[in-house]
Amino acid sequence: MNKTFTRLKYIFVAIFLLASGGVVAYHALWVWPKQRCEASGRLWAGRWMKCATVYSIETLTRRPGNVPPINGEARLKPQAPPPAPAK
Repeated sequence: MNKTFTRLKYIFVAIFLLASGGVVAYHALWVWPKQRCEASGRLWAGRWMKCATVYSIETLTRRPGNVPPINGEARLKPQAPPPAPAK
């Protein structure tokens, strides 16, 4: 009976240590980097685990924000669907 309790004690201690290690690893690899990234004012991309800086489209294209699109999409208006026939 003593051997059984000793063995169970070691099994439960091992399970506890593995679970605790998993929680610490999760926080070290996911939660803490995300908090550091968001605290610095950047965005966290969870799928790739990267911290990214957001750039506006005006910065990337070097065009002012109030200029309409080049291809004229701003002039096209969406068409409403035709009215349903009366019964």
